This record gives sequence, structure tokens and C-alpha cells, in this order.
Amino acid sequence: MELSVITINYNNCEGLRKTIESVVNQTCCDFEYIIIDGGSTDGSVDVIKQYADRIDYWVSEPDKGIYNAMNKGIDVAKGEYCIFMNSGDCFHDYQSLTLSIPHLDGTDVVAGYAKLDSGERVNRPVEITLQSLYNHQQPCHQSSFIKTELLKKYHYDEKYKLVSDWKFFIQVFVYDDSSYKPIDVVVSVYDSAGLSSVNRQLIDTEHVNVLKNDFSRRVYDYYLYNTSSYMGK
Repeated sequence: MELSVITINYNNCEGLRKTIESVVNQTCCDFEYIIIDGGSTDGSVDVIKQYADRIDYWVSEPDKGIYNAMNKGIDVAKGEYCIFMNSGDCFHDYQSLTLSIPHLDGTDVVAGYAKLDSGERVNRPVEITLQSLYNHQQPCHQSSFIKTELLKKYHYDEKYKLVSDWKFFIQVFVYDDSSYKPIDVVVSVYDSAGLSSVNRQLIDTEHVNVLKNDFSRRVYDYYLYNTSSYMGK
């Protein structure tokens, strides 16, 4: 199986319905669909059951947060690649996977464009360097196809609330020297009302804590004094 599409959800019934419809109506069928629900009480489970015949695996149970739920999805994924399309986000159109899957050629991370729900396009990095990662120029996870073996190797660090995907990219590109390919496909539409878009201060704090707590002091010092986010502070 080429691809696992994973959706996590908690009490976002209408956003979940939009996401599911964008997945199950893809013209490409060479993927499995996984939904990890955090024990929702708003009718989300009823929505999942309406589409149960199009979902390969789902569970609804309490979890420990966003990244714990994402890791649960990773643990059951059987595809060579994973992409996360969480509740409220959706594929750009019904051709998104048909256009993207031919590019999954063994490259570790394949990234397309995303759009905000306002219509603004979000660029993906043309290349990945340490400096670009320091400056938070990373692929958007809603438009990134990531080798499942890498996700199973590292998982997402559950002690952070918002930036574990950034830490993951540092690990795979710096530690493993993973390969990367940008593609000229608009893959997803991003829910700009999502948690990560309204917590800028927490994101900045967690970026610093990742490098301060999980990497060497040299890495932290370089980030603190040589990136656009912190120069002059």
C-alpha cells in the first residue's frame, strides 16, 4: 500500500465531516484511511460511523493531546508514506492524491503547497537546510508525504503542544540526512483557525525549549543569536 491518510479529531464534528469528505472522495483509491478520535462527545463519532465503510481503521478514546493522537495513527499505519489531514483541514480538490502519488518515488519527505482557507498559498521550501529549519521554513504537515519508517522511528515528541513536527523535521533532516523533494501540487487547504495559528507566543517558546532541552548548547546558542526570529532580542 502506497499511502496512509491519518486524521485526528477531538470535538470538531463539522470540521471532521469536511475532512472526511475530502478524503473519501479522492479519485485515487491507493491509500488507507485512519481516524484517531480523542473521545469526542459532540457527535463526531456518529459522523465517523456514517463513513465507516470508507475508513480502514478508527478509534475513539481519550488521548494525551495532539501529538499522542498523531502517534497512535502512526503506530497503526501500513502505507509506505503517511500524510496527516486533521479535522478542519482538507485536500485541495479531489485530484490531490492522483497528482501527488506519482511523486512518491522513495524520497523520504515529499512536500507540496498548501493554501489557507482564505485562499492565500503557503509556499513549501525549495530545499531544506539547517538555516531554513532554524527560521521555521519547514514543510506544512498537511501537504507533506513522509516515509512511515521515519515516523515510526522518531514519533512526535508528546511533551510539546505545537512544535513537535518541527522537532521531527530537524531530527530526520539533520540526524538522518533524509532526502527531500518539493512538488508543484497544491495538496491541502489549511484551517487557519486551528490551534497552531493562534498561539504564536507558545510556538516561539517551544521552539527555544526544543533546542535548549533536546539538542546541544551550541545548537541552541546559534539559533538564539543567528535567526530572524530572535536577532536583536
